[in-house]
Order: sequence, then C-alpha cells, then structure tokens
Amino acid sequence: LPVVATSAGGASSVGSQFTVKDRPVALVATVSRGGTRVQGSARKNDKGAAGVMVVLVPQQPSAYRALVRRDQSDSDGSFSLRDVPAGQYTVVAIEDGWKLDWQRREVISRYLPSGVAVTISEKAGTIVPLPAPVPVQSP
Repeated sequence: LPVVATSAGGASSVGSQFTVKDRPVALVATVSRGGTRVQGSARKNDKGAAGVMVVLVPQQPSAYRALVRRDQSDSDGSFSLRDVPAGQYTVVAIEDGWKLDWQRREVISRYLPSGVAVTISEKAGTIVPLPAPVPVQSP
C-alpha cells in the first residue's frame, strides 16, 4: 500500500519521508488502498496520440515518489493509470517523454501548467474518467 502521509511528534507530512532526531518518536503512517483507476485520452491536433508517456503527478511534492503513476497511450490515445490513492493530481502527456528522468518531480514540473487536474476521493469508485483530454506536450 502506498504511504499517503506520516505524522511524527505531532508534526504531519504528506508522503513517506520524514526526519527523526536523536530521540524516541511515535510514528503514524496513513496508507491508502489506491483501488481507483484514472482513464483518459492523450490528444495532439485534436487526434488521439499513440505511444505518449502519461504521468499522474500528485499535487504534494513530498508525495511524488509514493503516488506518481505512469502509462503509455494506446493507438487511439487512450490510457489507464491504476491503483491511484485519494488525493489531488495533474495528468500530463509528453511526446518522447521516455527520454526524460520522469522520476524527478522537478523534471516533470514544467509540464504541469498544461496538464489536466483530477481529484480522487475515498468514494471515487473504481474508475474515474478525466474531465478533458490531456494535451500532448513536447519535451
């Protein structure tokens, strides 16, 4: 299960990283089943774009490594991002994105302004369609 948030010594943090000093600490970890699937379409020039890297980026930077999801668009531009926990995200589609170091949020950040926002609630259900097609961006 992905770690969504941690709490140590009364201070909360989104994600799975925290710093512990040289004293005992009580730790609380919040996990999510992440059973939701986000479905959408990557579009370029009003047509489905095949082979595009699609990245689901969590809004909270500290949660990036635990919550980022990735897929490749099909021949008609469709994609499916699986096991998405509750939270706020932006979906981006990047042409030839496989050459990028997508595991680093700072690399993906420049694509976020043109992405499509989506909020997944605990009651979202098993499939959440994106509200709009995701525009394909160049690296």
